[in-house]
Amino acid sequence: MTGWRHGAAGSIREDRRVDCWLAIEGDHVQSARFEVFAGPDALRGALWAARWLSGRPVADLESLTGLAIVRRAGLADGAKTDALCIEDAMRAAATASPLTGGREQS
Repeated sequence: MTGWRHGAAGSIREDRRVDCWLAIEGDHVQSARFEVFAGPDALRGALWAARWLSGRPVADLESLTGLAIVRRAGLADGAKTDALCIEDAMRAAATASPLTGGREQS
């Protein structure tokens, strides 16, 4: 189904939350957006992931793990937890129902 999908991971109370929106049309990610409530490493990783995801086949999401984000975005080893949160939010968005008017379709 075509449309924006939303996923989230982490907790603001724990100073690490990532929200992900994926615009999926057919079998491609048309656009990816992240909202990050965490430190600068999480922000850099999410920015890198958004650029990498845009225009790619949905099937490519399988290869994008937290460890891959750390390596490809050039993050410090200590950023693994942030990168795993980005991965979890991305995977939650990829499997979510498309949104309509800000809400999931039933």
